[in-house]
Amino acid sequence: MRATINGKRVTDKESLIVLLRQKLSLPEDCGKNLDAVYDVITDPGKDRIITVKHEDLLRGRLGDYADRFLQMLDDACQSGHVRVIRRN
Repeated sequence: MRATINGKRVTDKESLIVLLRQKLSLPEDCGKNLDAVYDVITDPGKDRIITVKHEDLLRGRLGDYADRFLQMLDDACQSGHVRVIRRN
């Protein structure tokens, strides 16, 4: 599965969660926290390629939460089922 998370579409934490649900086909009850997102995207049944665009906008709009989100993606790469591509 391929998904793009575009920082231009993120204005706050809630809009990031909505975008993650849409783009990563997350269950409706998932996304209340980044640990739940991590658990779903590292599921061995589905490999994912996630492109993050406009990381600078994410950081500017979300501050520390953007850092935690990006770190979660980096950690997810260690599972072997997630690949992250970063583009600005």
